[in-house]
Amino acid sequence: MKCLNPIARRKFINQLMASSAVIGGSGLMANQLFATEKKNSVRRFHISMQAEAWQNNPELIDIMKSAGITDVWMASYLQGKWYHTPKELRKSADFLISKGFNPHVLTVPLGHPGNAIDPSDASLSEKKQSWKNACNYDGSLFSGTSIHAQIVEDNIEAHKQLAAEGFDVLFLDDDFRLARTPGSIGGCFCNDCKKEFLQKYNYSSDQWNELIDSVESRNLTKVLRSWIEHICDIEYDMFVKLQKATPQMEIGIMVMYFGAEKAGIALDKYRDVPFRVGEMMFSDKDFGTIKGKTDELYSALFHMRFIKPELAYSESTAYPQDALSAKNMAAKLCVSLFTDVRNTMFMSGIQPFPVPYWKTLAPAMKKSADIHEEIAGFKPVGPFKHFWGWESRLVGKDKPFSLFLASGIPFEVVDGLSEDGWIFLSNEDARAVVEGREASRGKNLVVRKEAKIEGNDFIRLDETMEDVFAFKKRIIPTLKDIPYVEGNVPVIFSWYPDAGKALLWNVNEERKNYTIRRGDKIVHSVSVGGLDVVLISKRKLFQ
Repeated sequence: MKCLNPIARRKFINQLMASSAVIGGSGLMANQLFATEKKNSVRRFHISMQAEAWQNNPELIDIMKSAGITDVWMASYLQGKWYHTPKELRKSADFLISKGFNPHVLTVPLGHPGNAIDPSDASLSEKKQSWKNACNYDGSLFSGTSIHAQIVEDNIEAHKQLAAEGFDVLFLDDDFRLARTPGSIGGCFCNDCKKEFLQKYNYSSDQWNELIDSVESRNLTKVLRSWIEHICDIEYDMFVKLQKATPQMEIGIMVMYFGAEKAGIALDKYRDVPFRVGEMMFSDKDFGTIKGKTDELYSALFHMRFIKPELAYSESTAYPQDALSAKNMAAKLCVSLFTDVRNTMFMSGIQPFPVPYWKTLAPAMKKSADIHEEIAGFKPVGPFKHFWGWESRLVGKDKPFSLFLASGIPFEVVDGLSEDGWIFLSNEDARAVVEGREASRGKNLVVRKEAKIEGNDFIRLDETMEDVFAFKKRIIPTLKDIPYVEGNVPVIFSWYPDAGKALLWNVNEERKNYTIRRGDKIVHSVSVGGLDVVLISKRKLFQ
C-alpha cells in the first residue's frame, strides 16, 4: 500500500523502534523500574484504559509503570457517541504524559453486533440512533459492522476533533470489519447496498439472488468474488478517507479473529499501518484448553504473514475484565512472543482487570520481553507447515487444523503448498485442492477425517492430540537432523536455526518435563512450569 502520510508514519515507526521501552522488574515499586530500564527494547507493552480506572485506583499508575506499560490508549468516539470528549481526553493525556506514559486514543468506528464494551452497562454498546443497522444476507438486522455514508462522515468529524487536540495515533478498534462474527461472510445486504453493488458490477436481480444463495452455501461463485471485492473496497475507502481527513494522525486497524477478505479486510492493503492481529480466547473457558491456545496462536501467525513486526499489536484481551485469570493472561504473552508481535496490547473493555493481576503480569512481561530480545526477526523453521489459503480467507468457517502446533514438532508458516514437510489444511482449503483451485505438490497434505476428503494426496486424521501424537510417532524416523520434543505431552516448540535457539511453551496447567532429541541424540532436557515458556540457547545443537 502506498503511504498516505509518510511523515506521520515514519514518526510512528521510529517511535516504536527507537524509543525506550520500559521493562520493569517483578516488583511493583516505581523505583525498581528505572534501575532495570532497557533502551531500544524490541517489545513494548500497551494497555487500553480509561481515566476512571486510575482515578478510582490511584496506585495503578505506579503499578503499570513498574510492570513495563509504556503506552495508554483511551476510548473516545464509540459507535457515534463520545465516551469522553476530545477536551476531556486531552486533559487525561496531559496527566499520563506527566507520569511518563505515551497517550493515544481509540474509536469504535462501526459499532459492534454485541456488548463488547461493558457487560454491566448495555447502553455503552448502543450505536448512534441515526446510524442504520446492518442487514444480513437473510434479511435479519443487527447493530454494527456496516458502512453507510453518515457513519463515514461522523467518524471523519470525530477524527478532526481528536487531531485538533494533538492526538497523533488512533486505532479503529473492536473491530474494523464488515462481518458480524468470525467465520461469516460479511457486508450489508440492505436495499441501498444492494443497489450500489448491482450498479457497480452491472449485475441483475437474478445475480443478486445467486449471491444470496452463494453466501448461504459458501459457494465461491463469480458473483460472490465480486461481493467480497466490493466490501473490501468499501472498507478500505473509508480508511483512506479517514487518513486523508487527518494526515497528521496515524491510523491503525483492529481486526477480528481470522479477519480476512470475507470480512471486508483486504489484508494486502494494510501492510504499512498499525495492525492488531486477531485473537478471540478471552476467557479461561476458551483459552484454558490446548485447542484454544493453538487456535489463538494460529490466527496471529496467519496475520503476521502480512504485517511488519514493529507495526503489529496483539489483542491480549479478557472480557469481561476477570473472565481470563491472571495466569492465563500472562500465558497469552506467548502468542506475541511466538509470532514476533512487538506490541502487546492489554484490553478488557471499559472496565480494568483486577489490580492483583499485576503481581502475576509484571514478572511475566519482563520474562517475555527478555526472551523476545533473543529471537526477534528470526523465522521459525520446521517440517510441520502452517497454511491458511484463499478458500479459508474467502468462504471458510475459521476452523483451523491447529493442534499440530502442540505436537512438539517444529513448524513454520508458508504462503503456499510445498513438496516438503506436512501441511495441515482447513476443510475448505482441502476441498480447494480436490476441486483444482489449489494445486498440491506432494502427498503431504493433512486433513481432518470429518472433511471427508478422498485421494492419495491426503493424510486423514481426527484433530485430537491422540491422532496428532500417533502421526508424530510415524514421521519421527524421517526427521533426521531436525530437533523435536520427545513423547506425547502437549508443547509448542519453535526452532530458530539461524539464531541457534529454540523456544518451548508448556501449554499444560501443571509442570512438565521435556526432552529434546535430534536424530538419535538427546540434546536438552528441561522442566517447565505450567503455562510457562523457556528459551533454549544451544547454538551448536540448534543450528
